[in-house]
Amino acid sequence: MYRVIALASILVLVGCQDTTRVADLEKRVSNVEQNVHQLEADRTKSADEESAKRTQLENCVTEADAQFDTSMMHNGTKQRNGSYDVPMLAMEQMQRQKQGKIEECKLLYSK
Repeated sequence: MYRVIALASILVLVGCQDTTRVADLEKRVSNVEQNVHQLEADRTKSADEESAKRTQLENCVTEADAQFDTSMMHNGTKQRNGSYDVPMLAMEQMQRQKQGKIEECKLLYSK
């Protein structure tokens, strides 16, 4: 009889230790889940920022192209086939301006 009571007491104590371990494990799992959620949020934020910068870069380059086209229309003579005849010096200057603007875009909006 004493053996049964002693064995039951040991099992109860071991069971209590398991309850403490389970609570600790649940707490650790909860912390890991929070960390995972934070990492996912950070990754999403980073992806959104990268997408916004890419869009800004594309818009900036499009603006540089539009300025070049406008300069070509103002400085050139329209031909019958729809193209423009632009003096060589003016064309070189316009190309340098366009390239400078594109480089500026890259500096502002590239990674």
